Amino acid sequence: MKVGKIYRKKRKKTFGEIVFICVMLAIPVTHFCLFWVYINIDSIRLSFQSFDMNSGAWRYVGFMNYRTFWQELTKAESVLPKSILNSFSVFLWNDLVIVPISVICAYVLSKKLFFASGFKVIFFLPAIISVTVLTLVFSFMFDSTLGPVPILLDKLGLSSWIPFEGFFASGKTAWGMILFYGLWSGIGYDIVLVTGAITRIPEDIVEAGRIDGLTSIKEFFYITIPMIGSTIGTLLMLGTTVIFSYFLPVRLILGGDNANSVGAGTIALYIVTNVRDAGTVQMPLGAAFGIICAIIGTPIVFICRKLIDRFLPAYEY
Repeated sequence: MKVGKIYRKKRKKTFGEIVFICVMLAIPVTHFCLFWVYINIDSIRLSFQSFDMNSGAWRYVGFMNYRTFWQELTKAESVLPKSILNSFSVFLWNDLVIVPISVICAYVLSKKLFFASGFKVIFFLPAIISVTVLTLVFSFMFDSTLGPVPILLDKLGLSSWIPFEGFFASGKTAWGMILFYGLWSGIGYDIVLVTGAITRIPEDIVEAGRIDGLTSIKEFFYITIPMIGSTIGTLLMLGTTVIFSYFLPVRLILGGDNANSVGAGTIALYIVTNVRDAGTVQMPLGAAFGIICAIIGTPIVFICRKLIDRFLPAYEY
């Protein structure tokens, strides 16, 4: 006996529902078209132009801005090579130091230690405070005159560790302070995300591992890491974005000009500083630099994504 298919008539949407859907979609679509499509198309167009100060008009100059970028990159006194190295070091610092430390701390805190919830709040505090306030607090902590850290080092007889110019004005310590700030301010946010992922691991799996004789270390490597791999992968992927966008903490702590003078600049800071100093005239060079960053950054993102999917696959549970 053949059973016929049951067809359910699709209800037509009312006029009010259609208006609601259109209004809700209009906001993200407009945002995407305006701040992604238009901005990127305009940046590409701008990278092939130059602003004539005499006539006050834009003119087509071909690849001149790209040649200018190459000349800036290769000249002896340029701060650009160091800025590029610093930007990539932030990416490595995040993925090889901050994320692993965050995962270990989150795992330890998930073991119901005394005051574990309080530690989570303390770790997360820097993530909810304004970056302006946070950089001011950090700068004060290491201020050579009034900061508690230099005073403590002096009391311990370690005053030789304090640079004569100060921690933020010495070429030997300035970039190290920026990396330390990233660890201090970023670890709490990562811990909260990883802790949430750990709490979602089914207790049955953990109990089965303990019955099989897994120690806490083996549980960390054979159960926790694989089960929260998708969360760790997300944090690692976020690290790729800082290569071409990290500049605000550097500018607030060191200042744009001082950062470049002590070798603590970044790619984004270089673009922002040049556009700020020269204004409209320098915008085409900034656009050309942005296009080059996109060309270089896109394969980096895809390679990182492939590696993360290979070694940290997502499991559904």
